[in-house]
Amino acid sequence: MLFMTRPPRAPGPVAQGDCTRSVAAPVLDGVISLGHLGQAAGIWGESRASFDTDEAYDRNRIGSAIIAGAFAVSAVHGFKWSSECRRRNTLSEQAIRDHVRAVSGPGQGQSQPKAPPVRRP
Repeated sequence: MLFMTRPPRAPGPVAQGDCTRSVAAPVLDGVISLGHLGQAAGIWGESRASFDTDEAYDRNRIGSAIIAGAFAVSAVHGFKWSSECRRRNTLSEQAIRDHVRAVSGPGQGQSQPKAPPVRRP
């Protein structure tokens, strides 16, 4: 979450650059989280006798679990934010295309709609 720009909280489309579309940071957070989770599992698999004190065992076990959890939460939020940013940016691009199409009108190769024939009695 540190290197991500969250989409604005207001609903509606966003312009490109207003938020982070890339999933590089969340993927990196996920990999780091898995590494720390593996470390935590390794520590939990060790016996208390392999550490100098019981406090060192508990400190290392709890610390690695907290770090793994923090990176996992960061990865989940990063994926949600980048997905939301891409979705809302697509809305913005569609709105721009619709506006250009409406403004360009008949002058850009579109035919003028034909008026209905006038009937006289």
